[in-house]
Amino acid sequence: MADLQRSIPSMVDGLKPGQRKILYCSFKRNFTREAKVAQFSGYVSEHSAYHHGQFGTRSSGGKDHASARYIFTQLSPITRCLFPNDDDILLDYLNEDGQKIEPTWYVPVIPMVLVNGSEGIGTGWSTYVPNYNPRDIIANIRRLLNGEPLQPIDPWYKGFKGTIEKTATKEAGATYTVSGLIEEIDDNTLEITELPIRRWTHDYNEFLESIMTGNYKIKEPFIQDYRDDGDDVTVKLLGYNVRGEHAQGQARGLA
Repeated sequence: MADLQRSIPSMVDGLKPGQRKILYCSFKRNFTREAKVAQFSGYVSEHSAYHHGQFGTRSSGGKDHASARYIFTQLSPITRCLFPNDDDILLDYLNEDGQKIEPTWYVPVIPMVLVNGSEGIGTGWSTYVPNYNPRDIIANIRRLLNGEPLQPIDPWYKGFKGTIEKTATKEAGATYTVSGLIEEIDDNTLEITELPIRRWTHDYNEFLESIMTGNYKIKEPFIQDYRDDGDDVTVKLLGYNVRGEHAQGQARGLA
């Protein structure tokens, strides 16, 4: 049970205990001015009985984060709009060895588990919730308050330029196909300007290198070279000397 509590987020506030501890300490400290992550992690450990703390880029999915002593963080101004200060006295706070720590859960004004999405794997259970557009969520909440029927909403990721297409609807829920963007620049050049959700640039570069020499899925190499002109925010990969129409068709499936 303890493993599930750590791994599966609450549907009330969309948080796991570790995330909730950080939010609790941010409110307690009135964390509106930047501080080093290393310093703040010590505060979290002291005031919430938390025993961790970092960022990175989409290039490596966060694995390229800097040391906590070099990066800064702070509470976003919008946070208190989502978790109103007036609600704090109504929450059920936990207690560990006589120390008051974070509440059992927060009660945000909109379901944040749908805004941020969440995933986790526990003993015998797992969960995956995609991100949704906050505007769509708010519109449905207003319909609910007005006694109107809710409208289906599709996953949405801020800044994502690719496509998210519903492919099937089952009893357990809908399934979607997420695709990046790829374009033919000329007969021998392909340009990728977006990758599917959770596909990181560094990993994709390794994949392109593997198909230059052939791999278990693509027996015959069809790209002789590639260049990465992207940065930590945008994707721009150019594949050169694409061999034949069939190979180009295969390449379109890569994004």
